[in-house]
Amino acid sequence: MKNVIRKILKKVIKVFFFLVFVAFAVSLILIGLYYSKISQKQYIFGTMIDQVFDKTNHIFSIDSDYLLGDSFFVEGTLKMDLSSEDYRNKSLTDIEYGKKVRMLENLSLMNTTYQIGQNKDNGRVFASLHETIGEEEIFSGKYYIEDSTRYIFVNGILSNYVNDGAANYFESYQEEATTLDNIDYLYTFIRDSIKNNITEEELNGYDVETLVGEDTIQVGQISYKITDKSYKELLSRVLKDLKKDPRAHQILSVAYPNLDDLKVDEKKKYLKGNESYTISVYVSKPFFHPVKYEVVYLKDDQKEIYTYEGDLKDGTFYYSLNNLTKYRATYHSTSKRMTILVYDQFNNQIGTIKGEKDKNSLMLMMTLDLDKKKYDVTYTMKNKDLENNSYKREDVLSFKIMDDMITILQGNVEVNSNITGSAKIEEDVSSSVLRSTLSEEESSGLDTLRDKIKNRLET
Repeated sequence: MKNVIRKILKKVIKVFFFLVFVAFAVSLILIGLYYSKISQKQYIFGTMIDQVFDKTNHIFSIDSDYLLGDSFFVEGTLKMDLSSEDYRNKSLTDIEYGKKVRMLENLSLMNTTYQIGQNKDNGRVFASLHETIGEEEIFSGKYYIEDSTRYIFVNGILSNYVNDGAANYFESYQEEATTLDNIDYLYTFIRDSIKNNITEEELNGYDVETLVGEDTIQVGQISYKITDKSYKELLSRVLKDLKKDPRAHQILSVAYPNLDDLKVDEKKKYLKGNESYTISVYVSKPFFHPVKYEVVYLKDDQKEIYTYEGDLKDGTFYYSLNNLTKYRATYHSTSKRMTILVYDQFNNQIGTIKGEKDKNSLMLMMTLDLDKKKYDVTYTMKNKDLENNSYKREDVLSFKIMDDMITILQGNVEVNSNITGSAKIEEDVSSSVLRSTLSEEESSGLDTLRDKIKNRLET
């Protein structure tokens, strides 16, 4: 009996150690695969892209209480107050700056009202814009979609709605998809497309020494260089992905009916021949944790370096020009607040950038005194009076930009909106006409409308 027990125990022990060995071997393989993955240049660079997109998305996300669905109506007003000491001074000797001065004056005198609405249930979309200076009408127009047909109307040029062709606006919605779903889908899709289309071969990897804080450490550097050629190639690849993906194609076709024919303009110069950006991420070893991010801009004999050391919550920015560190900024953020304190090369505080966000409001503020240039910018957004599936929203942008004590541009822009989570849209298009039947005068009026408004505002 004892011999039988010994044999059983030996078999159990052998099985146990075999299982331990297998588990250990599998663990090593999995660790190896994971290590291989996180050590790939494309993975490291892609992780950085994820972090940038996620942080941006968090700042501008909308609280769920204010998401009223896909049937909504917004009506509001826009008012501006703009001026420029620089334009006014230059207008004394340059007629073109005189036009810019009058443009700012007229924009400040303009009263603007707008309406935007959509009703997903009956497939209708409506938008209107009305702009006046005193009793003078500068622009009054409407845009309307019904039964997958687009209509436009411009007062003073057209006497009826004009049938402007097919509109597949609501085709971008899947059965359960909302506008926000579509925006999120595109946002994520474009992010992933950028990541996937920066290939391993286009990324350069080095083992280097770099300064992080006050310490010089051994790190890995992964870099991607953007030139005019590489930028166009990346845009073309992302555009190709958007065309191939059924849902992305469906969503974008609303804004770009001829999406399949859309191409990157190869003749257009985004960057000059000697101009480039190199984006780098520095990672510690052996676990490839990011410790520093860097953007190097080169043009002729000019070299600018933008550096960030830290994580998404705390860190330090540096700005260098031709190898001289000119500015430093400390960064701290929580889920609701962000603070950036800016210092010059002599450690004097020269600016502050702040952001605060809660479920009802967003505030971004910047004050900077950089050499002879000064920037004061504040943006606030407030939602209030939420009740019965409706609320009010107020957006205010105030700014002042100075150079050598001269105000380049200053002003206030205020938008007040009433938003309702339902939309009763009823436009009469029974007397509409086809665009092809417009008279030469009407067609010319539509084609030259933008220039006509610009010329009026400049006089």
